[in-house]
Amino acid sequence: MRVSTSLTLALTAVLSVLLMGAARPAEAQSAIGTSKNFGIGLELGHGAGLSVKVASSPTSMWQFGLDFYNYGRYRTYYRDHGRYYSTYDYGFDSASFLVHGEYLAHQASLVQNKALALPWYVGGGLDLGVGAGTALGVHGNLGLALQFNRVPIDLFLEWTPRVWLVDFVQVQPLEFNGGVRFWF
Repeated sequence: MRVSTSLTLALTAVLSVLLMGAARPAEAQSAIGTSKNFGIGLELGHGAGLSVKVASSPTSMWQFGLDFYNYGRYRTYYRDHGRYYSTYDYGFDSASFLVHGEYLAHQASLVQNKALALPWYVGGGLDLGVGAGTALGVHGNLGLALQFNRVPIDLFLEWTPRVWLVDFVQVQPLEFNGGVRFWF
């Protein structure tokens, strides 16, 4: 079944509004975001690379990433009957990377005990894809962070639906990302 771009955008917008409306302030529940305000680690999913998260308060954070990313618009050259041609294609390009940044509002934990906390968060941000061309996009972010209270480590899983707007227009509604961070 093929889903139209306008329907995907509309569903993403409605879901974002509903999630923002359901958001409530989080309580400070672990050292992450209170005494530990800077996390750095690795992420895999929409790319593979470096993840940095900085807490501006126990309930709000800024997240940045630099990922090696291999999807986008690229130029293909080929030869046919002695003539050279070029065309733009969408697909995999081995020389691309993605820089992304987002603001995240952390919510109350789904699970909280002496050993761990499981807060969820919602937010959004900007993407800059660099490779054969330069692309600019926006994305939403809905995630879970498994925070361990005795060690300054968190594991995270995120859904980041993305819309590329500059250089080419493309909707990527099923982008997922996960990783691990160590907090200082």
